[in-house]
Amino acid sequence: MAPTTTGPATAAATGHGHAPREAGALSFFVAQNVRHAVPVAAVRTVVQGVIAPELARAVVSHPDVALAAQTALTAYSLGRRVVSQIHSESSAQVANQAFSGDVAQRDNNLPRRLWQGVQSAGIAGGDFAALALTIASRSHPALAGVAQSAAAIQVVAHLQAQFREALRPAINTVHVGNGDRNVAQPPEGRNLRPADVTGAMRGTFGAAAAAIDMGAQLLMQRTLGGQPAWQAARGLAVGAGAIAGVGNMLTSSVEDHLVDTASARRMQQTDPSHVRHLHVDLRNPFTRNELGRQAERADARVFNTMVPGLIALGVVQALQSTLTQPGVSTDQRQAAQAGVHALVAGLVGGTLLALTVASYQLNDTVRSRNAAQRTAAQRAQP
Repeated sequence: MAPTTTGPATAAATGHGHAPREAGALSFFVAQNVRHAVPVAAVRTVVQGVIAPELARAVVSHPDVALAAQTALTAYSLGRRVVSQIHSESSAQVANQAFSGDVAQRDNNLPRRLWQGVQSAGIAGGDFAALALTIASRSHPALAGVAQSAAAIQVVAHLQAQFREALRPAINTVHVGNGDRNVAQPPEGRNLRPADVTGAMRGTFGAAAAAIDMGAQLLMQRTLGGQPAWQAARGLAVGAGAIAGVGNMLTSSVEDHLVDTASARRMQQTDPSHVRHLHVDLRNPFTRNELGRQAERADARVFNTMVPGLIALGVVQALQSTLTQPGVSTDQRQAAQAGVHALVAGLVGGTLLALTVASYQLNDTVRSRNAAQRTAAQRAQP
């Protein structure tokens, strides 16, 4: 899904001498993966390969410790969600416009608030389900396995999202648009409308997410010998976490590649020199502006990890009686479990792509607007 025009040649023809050089699809995708190597792959390796197995073990060996950790995660999640809502409501018209990608929707709160409500319910529901299973497993040992799985999903969803957003601004390798002052800028910047996230784009991302997840699940099962990570040796769990990290990196790069390409296509309606290009940018991720933008983006990532993870867990549990029949081989059982995870990941990811994009651009736009206001206020001081 490459942009329809090339930047330098067209820009030269229209007098835009500082147009960036358009990146090819392969180099742009490789650069996306470089950008995601630490905040996605490395973080997922540590969270899923080290922290999650320890919490899952504690569900059985030290249930009070596990329950305390899960309760703290749940409380932190609720607090972050409140902060997120306050953040967007403080600039409701800006948030509405960014969410829809359309200035005509500035006064329409309903779509944004409805989706934020769904996110809040999904995250809170997942948190409380994981807590309830840990509590129930204390008196019903048969529930220990599913409680451990739910606790692992919960901690991966929250910590992966939070650390990813904390580290995300540190390095950037790609950019979309032409920042030259002499070039006309789109009124909505890089923001997309729901219509810009086409059915083909959703299908492509869903299929890619499913294929990557299927491969990662099978490789992790091979690495762990068919056991859960918390029952395997710690070194094997870290190896499985690294596989999950690479899969997560690839999936995130596919998502961003599709979104950035769509952004370039829309921006080129204003000026053809707005292209996707390589751009190295190092920033301090712990400034006020960067810390302030993390809450809502983290919420979207938690939802997109926790909800499909718990859905897949529920489906696999429902199929247990079938998968454990004598005629089902280990390879068949592992393939079926991986297939369930992949199918859910692809369906949820593809279906929610437009809403995920809207959530990100809402947060980024409100943050940018608030930062600009603070800068203007500082300049106005005598």
